[in-house]
Formats: sequence, structure tokens, C-alpha cells
Amino acid sequence: MFWAVTSVAVVGATAFIASRTGLAFTLSMVFADNQDNLTPLRSMNLVKLAQVRGDDAPPPGEQFHLGLTFSDGSSVKSSGEFVLEGGTEASLTLLDGSGGGMVSTLRWYVEPLPPPGPIAFWCEWPAARLAFRHQLALGTEIQDAAKESKDLGRQTE
Repeated sequence: MFWAVTSVAVVGATAFIASRTGLAFTLSMVFADNQDNLTPLRSMNLVKLAQVRGDDAPPPGEQFHLGLTFSDGSSVKSSGEFVLEGGTEASLTLLDGSGGGMVSTLRWYVEPLPPPGPIAFWCEWPAARLAFRHQLALGTEIQDAAKESKDLGRQTE
């Protein structure tokens, strides 16, 4: 778990869940002023709508971006665009989110499972004056937890 504190918001990554194929976590944001009516969901929704409609994406300065860089140098980032199922590339996918006003919560899934070693989390959202980078030594613990996970989807009777 970590917390990044800026003049605009407190941002934290919590609720890490390792499976055999990937890692889920929650990114929570508490904004200093609810008058700004900030939510990263609006930013990501505008990117997806532009993709569906074939329009230009919003300017980069208005977009919310989250990324993770792993110990082997590989990385994943939120593009805001749709991730096609069955892809072979590493991905960072928004599972769900809620919020508006002073609080936003986003659940993310990283696939494949991160390698052992440190993981750097970074976030940029120029429109909200938000930028941070935080490194956690979680990769090895995630690998160990994933080995202990059980696949309940393949039960046979």
C-alpha cells in the first residue's frame, strides 16, 4: 500500500490481490476541493467515446494516465482505449470505478503477473495538476501470493 499527497489530492493504491495470471489493485483518490468536480472516470470516458466515434482523443493534458514499470524494465499503462480480449501484450485494464465530488475509486487489473522485484506506480493528470511516482518492493510478494492462489473456475463434478 502507498499514499501520494499533492496539493490537489491524496492518492493511494491498496487492496492488492494476486492471482496466477495477474494482479488486481484499487486506486483511491480524495480531492482537496469538491468544487473542482474532478473524477478520472470522466477523462477516461471521453477517450473511449472518441475511440468509438472515430473522433480525435482529448488533448493529452486533459487525460488521466496511470502506469506501472516492473523490475525487468517492462511496463503497462492505461491508454483509456479499449483492450481487446485475448491480446498477447501486457495490459492495465480498468475493472470498475466510482466517484465524483471529493472521492474516486478505481479498480485495476494487470496482466500478466508482474515479475519479482520492485514495481513503480506513476500517475499523470495535468488537468487536475496531479503527478506522482512511487516505487514498492512488491513483485516478489505478489509472485509468492500468486503461487498460493486457487483456480476455482475449473471445478468439475
